[in-house]
Amino acid sequence: MEIFYESSPNLLRKSAIALGFFDGVHLGHQTVIAAAIEEAKIKDVTSAVVTFKDHPRALTRGNSPLLLTNIEQRLDIFENLGVQAALVLTFTEELCRLTPQEYVETVLVQSMGARLISVGFNHHFGRQREGNPQLLNEFGKTMGFAVRIATPVYVDGMEVSSSKIRDSLENANLDIANKLLSRPFSLPGKVIAGEGRGAKLGFPTANLQTSQFQMLPATGVYAAKVRLSAQANKRIYYDAVVNIGCRPTFAGDVNALPITEVHLLNFKGNLYDKNIEVYFYKYLRPEMKFSGPEALKTQINTDCKTASQLFSSLPAV
Repeated sequence: MEIFYESSPNLLRKSAIALGFFDGVHLGHQTVIAAAIEEAKIKDVTSAVVTFKDHPRALTRGNSPLLLTNIEQRLDIFENLGVQAALVLTFTEELCRLTPQEYVETVLVQSMGARLISVGFNHHFGRQREGNPQLLNEFGKTMGFAVRIATPVYVDGMEVSSSKIRDSLENANLDIANKLLSRPFSLPGKVIAGEGRGAKLGFPTANLQTSQFQMLPATGVYAAKVRLSAQANKRIYYDAVVNIGCRPTFAGDVNALPITEVHLLNFKGNLYDKNIEVYFYKYLRPEMKFSGPEALKTQINTDCKTASQLFSSLPAV
């Protein structure tokens, strides 16, 4: 997939564009993207996504919602879906001041050669979010592109949305979150040094450093898989048990930010300063305070056996 990080004239000659921030790239977002890919094949043009590196609200309101995916994750998913090109914009003051018409003309038509633009039913764009799908449709009549507007997607009676997925993760409803995402929720990060308590118990952990606006699941213990980067674009996965919490057995501060500790099963090696990605498959139990290290060790051993049994019944990644 070809990736552009700045809008300039004639990046693409002709394209079918999926337009949106697409946090999570959930089933609803996939419908928008699939429409662009389908039209690209019909029109024999490039399938493309136009998105933003960071959430626009970080500039317009000074903060950002907790994100389900960072830009690297989103680009990876776009490519796996079959997108051929992506324009990743940085939401600047200059871009923020563009009227809806200016944004469509300069970014989507002149830069990306839009022949089809696919958006969600609730998409807004341009200065003060003045643009909407209906206005986009009017622009298309004079600027030479068609518009596809996706309708809401429902799963088991639930409307698929990023906010619903966030709510599910906050309440440890991992099964619902993963169903709406169509894949296991994942958490990327860098392994940093911890206090070494896990190793002393016989269960060494990788402490995960995540980005400022990264969404974390509810505190508790999870069965997960961990992806390690390797040479030749190989992806190596290990079964794991993950604890998100404040380590109450060791007098942790319940008001402190949760720590993400990852114990890889059947792994030997040093992961310090390595980038990994943790895929959450099942919520096992809440974080608990134990009477001491031995009781905690016994429970961790049980958690590891539970995770192993779960993954032995699932197809290999």
